[in-house]
Amino acid sequence: MSHANRVEGRGRSAKARRSVQMLPIITITPQAARVFWSDLMTRRCSSREACAVMFDVTFQTACNWFDGFSTPTGDKVMQAQRWWPEEFEADEAA
Repeated sequence: MSHANRVEGRGRSAKARRSVQMLPIITITPQAARVFWSDLMTRRCSSREACAVMFDVTFQTACNWFDGFSTPTGDKVMQAQRWWPEEFEADEAA
């Protein structure tokens, strides 16, 4: 059972709480994500085989990315962002 009154001295005071820095929220549709990733793989990977080796995925997964059928898991996206940060910069015109 929870208590309505907190015991004095426990927990953080309002002053001691850390503020959370809010980052801009970027929304993207699943279709747009598939198109972005497919275009990125086409530009940056010399072939589907090379893509599979670079990202340590199966050849079929690389084919699905190239053809725009699926998108990768977060770890693969983060790896691509480390390799090619310029590809992930926000477009100022948008």
